[in-house]
Amino acid sequence: MEWITEQVALVTGRNKTAAILQLTESAGRDHAYGTASIFGGNGLSHVPWGNADNQPNTMGVLIQKNNQVRPLLESNRDMIYGTGISFFKRKYEQSKVQLEPYSDSKLDEWKLKTRLANYAIGAINERLTNGNHFTRFQLDLDGLPLLDIMDCYSSRIDQKSTKFNKQYLFNPYFGDLSYYRPKDSEPLPGFNFANPEANIVSVFHSREHMSGNPHYAYPSWWGAADWIELANLIPIFHKSGITNGYNIKYLVRVPKDYFDTEGGKSVPVDKIRQRWSEFSDNLSNWMAGTKNVNKSLILKYMRGEDGKAQDAIDVVPLKNEMSDDAYSKVWEMANVSIANAAGILPTLGGVNPGKGNDSGSQIRVMAEFQQHFRTPVHHQILLEPVQYGLKIMGYKDIVPSFSGVQITTLDVNPTGSQAVINHN
Repeated sequence: MEWITEQVALVTGRNKTAAILQLTESAGRDHAYGTASIFGGNGLSHVPWGNADNQPNTMGVLIQKNNQVRPLLESNRDMIYGTGISFFKRKYEQSKVQLEPYSDSKLDEWKLKTRLANYAIGAINERLTNGNHFTRFQLDLDGLPLLDIMDCYSSRIDQKSTKFNKQYLFNPYFGDLSYYRPKDSEPLPGFNFANPEANIVSVFHSREHMSGNPHYAYPSWWGAADWIELANLIPIFHKSGITNGYNIKYLVRVPKDYFDTEGGKSVPVDKIRQRWSEFSDNLSNWMAGTKNVNKSLILKYMRGEDGKAQDAIDVVPLKNEMSDDAYSKVWEMANVSIANAAGILPTLGGVNPGKGNDSGSQIRVMAEFQQHFRTPVHHQILLEPVQYGLKIMGYKDIVPSFSGVQITTLDVNPTGSQAVINHN
């Protein structure tokens, strides 16, 4: 093998054949929620998301079966969104930056045309649910940039992408191999940051850098998948317990030869089996509540505790050592763990109430802490596409910002009707 350049080599064989070996830049793989397949050898034209290319779908199923995750994400969404996106004009006075509320007819028209509020809510939901949000940038006939959120289920990075030339594919059947067809994928260029108006339609992929994951980011709550699965099992367990009985309630001891004779004569083996079967069915009906609630274990025996032969049926109640409180503690622990993983204080998410930290003043302090310290990074990533939209429209020194809600006390707002807005 003879190297021609650092990336190209000439490989010659003994039979005077030759081949050119060209090394291409490897995009690597996501170590968390990535795939074990080598790119190019998995038959896909896109970078898979998850080992079966269905990671968002898999986590979505967990949400559907859980009554806590979606409300927690919605609580976090409300904290991030506040009262929505506002615009301010940046001014410099005495070496200090001043922000003044700004609006004009062109900006108001654009907000309505691109449905900015709806876009922002969708972007927040995608970010919180999947750790990424894909914005479809489209220039209309007037040159206005229209922003539309793309579903993470349907968005993937093209295998052809390089670090400085991103390409994307849109296909509603990503992650569903029974319906997925490569020909259904719509290729879309990545957003051109150097020249935002280079493409009529492009994809703006918003994510934070995560070590070891060059392609797709992921939200922190994905790490609580085991806790979510555990929490999902508890309602199923209780539902089954109420319907079918939690544990064995009775031990029914029956002499082994109880059905062997009839009128002093031996009974055929097949009839003995039939009698045992009928007895078991009848026992279930006798001890059933809603639907076979009181489970019973039938024990065949020859002699009693005193060693003497027994000829009667003995029903022994069994004590259940597992209390409902034990299951409640597992449920509570799972919900607190899920809330922490979702990035919101449990009390604000409606988890762990009545533990001495849910008074009005404490909730107000927690809400302000959540808005001030747990939302700035979200705001930075979510507002970047909006900032480029303003650039395309020729706006300078106009700053988009999420406005947070400030909970006031009665000494500040005696009637409770005054709207007090805190700009983040």
